[in-house]
Amino acid sequence: MDLAYWLIVYYIIPIAELIFIPLYAGRMVYKWLVKRRSTAMPVGTITNTTSDKLALNTAPPDGYVIVRRMTYGEEMHRSSLAARFLMGGTSSKDFTGELDIQSEKVTLWDFANLVVEHNITDASGRVLNFKNEQDVRSLDVRVGKEIGQYIDDFNATENTDEVKN
Repeated sequence: MDLAYWLIVYYIIPIAELIFIPLYAGRMVYKWLVKRRSTAMPVGTITNTTSDKLALNTAPPDGYVIVRRMTYGEEMHRSSLAARFLMGGTSSKDFTGELDIQSEKVTLWDFANLVVEHNITDASGRVLNFKNEQDVRSLDVRVGKEIGQYIDDFNATENTDEVKN
């Protein structure tokens, strides 16, 4: 009986440790990786849609604007507003094409849909409604360009290292 005991202690147990401990540890690592992978999925939708209150240097003393981020669908719609290509002609010899850049429509759409809040008024003290085309057209050119620049900067997707959700 002593020989059987020592055979188990010196040969069987170390072999079992070599086999079962790595299997158990491997199973635990696998469970940890599965749990980590299932909770670490990236967010693909917009979670932070509005900017902070942006001071307007061209509308002193306390002019401000708050803009929002476009969704991908809105970006596609905005791009479709920007340019229109018209083709004409009946054969390859009299083919004509025309590219119509419509930056005015894009700017009016930006002001109507992407400006969340502002405190810009007209001469009579009425707060401008950017959904109204005439109110946007009546803006001072410097104020309009500054707001447009804020909209473009907040919605820029090129040359950015990270997504600002």
